[in-house]
Amino acid sequence: MVLILSQAGVVIESHGAEPTRVYIFAGQSNMVGADAKVEEIREFPSFRNLESPRDDVLFSYRLGNGDEVSKGWVPLSPLTAFGPELTFADEVSKRVSFPIAIIKSAVGGTTIAYDWNPDAPDRGQKLYPKTLQWIRDSLTELTNRDIEYKLEGVMWHQGENDMLDRMLYPDYAAGLNRLIAQLRADLDAPDLEWYLGEVSEKGIWGMDHRANLGAFRAQQQQVLDGDPRTHFVPTSHLAFDVMGSGQPHYHFGTQGQLQMGQAFAKAYLRRIDALPTPSDRAHPGKLPLAEKGNVRVFVLAGQRNMEGEDAHVAELAQLEDQKKLTQPQSDILFRYTLGGGVAASTRWEPLAPVSDLGNFGPELSFGAKLRSRLPNEDGIAIVKFTHSGAQGPDWAPNGNLPTSRQLYQKFITFLRTSVKDLEDRGYAVAVEGVFWHTGENDTYFGPYAQSNAKWNQQWIEQLRTDLGNPSIPCFITEQHKSSPWVNIDRVNADLRDMALRMPGVTIIATDPLSHGRRHFGTLGTVQLGEAMADAFLSQR
Repeated sequence: MVLILSQAGVVIESHGAEPTRVYIFAGQSNMVGADAKVEEIREFPSFRNLESPRDDVLFSYRLGNGDEVSKGWVPLSPLTAFGPELTFADEVSKRVSFPIAIIKSAVGGTTIAYDWNPDAPDRGQKLYPKTLQWIRDSLTELTNRDIEYKLEGVMWHQGENDMLDRMLYPDYAAGLNRLIAQLRADLDAPDLEWYLGEVSEKGIWGMDHRANLGAFRAQQQQVLDGDPRTHFVPTSHLAFDVMGSGQPHYHFGTQGQLQMGQAFAKAYLRRIDALPTPSDRAHPGKLPLAEKGNVRVFVLAGQRNMEGEDAHVAELAQLEDQKKLTQPQSDILFRYTLGGGVAASTRWEPLAPVSDLGNFGPELSFGAKLRSRLPNEDGIAIVKFTHSGAQGPDWAPNGNLPTSRQLYQKFITFLRTSVKDLEDRGYAVAVEGVFWHTGENDTYFGPYAQSNAKWNQQWIEQLRTDLGNPSIPCFITEQHKSSPWVNIDRVNADLRDMALRMPGVTIIATDPLSHGRRHFGTLGTVQLGEAMADAFLSQR
């Protein structure tokens, strides 16, 4: 039986005994949706259907100090700003048969020590009692409308303001545990699941507050380790806005908010076993290479533009001369770890777009151009290791604090494992070159900008030592002159000076390439891959 209930423009389908699942979204400015702009949604091909209200999803919200408050339940739609609720609802509704409803209470610039603390009624903005009352009132309205419901989970993104205060963050785990326990008790929902969104390393927090952020992340982990009904939602691989001043933002912005909703949805759907089984893209059995032949291995590594932020597969499919790159290149082997390991292959796959975010990097055009120019009897394998939220210290060969952000050893281990797999299959393997796009996340911050070339020299020297080949060619692509970051000219000049001192290091100019407002974008990323291939081929 399907019962249609309509009130205030909201249509809910009750599928037999299936109650409406209610999700609570709470936190501070990145949960509110600060700097996410409704008019920008159409810039991103995967999300162009989300500007319109959804009559099939109930929405009740209280934002700021009552700055935006719904009159009861309304259809889900973007507000002045929007948070992860839009894409969360979109993703979840595709995978489940039950109706869903979202209660949202979020205020920017708030702490768990004071504002969200159930035991501090006279300090801060008293958000706990206000939020509790808002949730109770919203649930009562469902009951009054004869809509059966079930509390399903809390989506929580908060902590930046606690993290900034060294007097507060040592007590964050205790404060969050207190909040979780109290809300479960007050809602009579002892099994209520919590999903903790990561405070992104890609934002300004990851730079001049690096130590604080590391300590805060350890506090979050204490909660996760101690409560099996809490779940971590990684976000540092998601898009993050750039300020007009050319520095990392405090907020995810439009694209990042849309992606964050998908990240929350993925974590939830995984828990309820509603995620589709990923397709197995790996080559079955024998690899498409000449028996015991030569394999040229090319390594791609780096941050935002190497990962492919703002390069969209959906747009690539609309480019007449490049749309073939959306299809697997079955004669090129591909292994990858993206976003610091959020997406990773376990076996060799055909070169193809692989990002769950619908993005792609320069590897597609890079591989295609190499294949068109190198002898057919030589195999080509691309190993890609990227983390768009990383910074120079994360790639330090000797490690750097916090330990959770150290990448170099993971990088070299992944490369060695990939090479060994080919060697164990009987192939003659040669690492032909390492390609790196210099760190966008380092360029803005003065101390990092002045160390960028030094850090690149360190990982190049260590990689050559670890692979036992002091002459491995290394190619570094410059920051584009249209990039929004500051210190670009200085960073590029330092890299060119470094290359003069280091044999086998080539700097690739990128100013002739297409570039968008933040990153290379779809066409520019294709051109970036071709420029990388040209730089290698010109030295043969």
